[in-house]
Amino acid sequence: MTIEQLQYFYAVSVHKTFSLAALEMNITQSALSKQIAKLEQELGIFLFDRSHRQITLTHDGQQLLKDAKLILKDYEKMLDHLQTIKEKNHNTIKIAMLPIFSHYDLAHKLNDFSKNHPHIHLIIDEVEERDLHHKLDYHDYDIYILRGDYEELHAFQQILLYEDSLVAAISKQHPFSHLQQLSINQLKDEKLLLPPQYTTICNLAIKACQQAGFNPIIHRHGRIETILSAASENNGIALLMKKSLHIFHLNQVHILPFIENIHGDIKLYYSFNSKHKEAIQEFVHTLQPIKYQESSH
Repeated sequence: MTIEQLQYFYAVSVHKTFSLAALEMNITQSALSKQIAKLEQELGIFLFDRSHRQITLTHDGQQLLKDAKLILKDYEKMLDHLQTIKEKNHNTIKIAMLPIFSHYDLAHKLNDFSKNHPHIHLIIDEVEERDLHHKLDYHDYDIYILRGDYEELHAFQQILLYEDSLVAAISKQHPFSHLQQLSINQLKDEKLLLPPQYTTICNLAIKACQQAGFNPIIHRHGRIETILSAASENNGIALLMKKSLHIFHLNQVHILPFIENIHGDIKLYYSFNSKHKEAIQEFVHTLQPIKYQESSH
């Protein structure tokens, strides 16, 4: 007698038909019938009365069902216990983060962490900001690496990973290109090139303009490489985060900081309510002292 045979027997006793039981157990009806017949032959008893349209348990079948329920319940408990042991020996941390691996050299840091902590498994989901709110509502992750503040994560602790600030990418043919820095007020009559509308960067730029007393003239929204290309052709001024630009070739544009120093920092949010508290502590401790080294282009 096997656990599998008891599971088949229990499924038939619940559904009272071989067809539905076979469907639940994901095997063919003939294979299920053979396993039940084999069990009956081994025990030397009939478990089901097949003389009617709906299968019913025999007296012996009813007695076996009582024992089968206890055995299967203990079996499930054993599997749960083994899973707990497995998870204890191999912690898993679920991380949701913006697609900023290359922008801030996070990939290198996370790879080093995995090599130095082989007992901790990282599951990393890169999430666009337009999809974030659904992820935040359910708190499905142990750690979030995001830009700015989120009310949905008020119960989480946070640390600053990277300071970053808004800059302007301007064509070398633009009249502003000779300047060393800009004021937001100087953008009042300029065509602006911004990241997608759902991004924190776009909202930061628009809010900065509105706080300066004007609504920005938005010429185009697009990905970083798209609006940098447009800026290089003098089709507008691109507003982006300074430290996200180091992976791009900037030969055709001039990067100007703003006097106002508009921050869009990267933060790590974490919760110790997870069963993997020690693993999360180790991860946070490893990433906390990150010091960003700017690349020169």
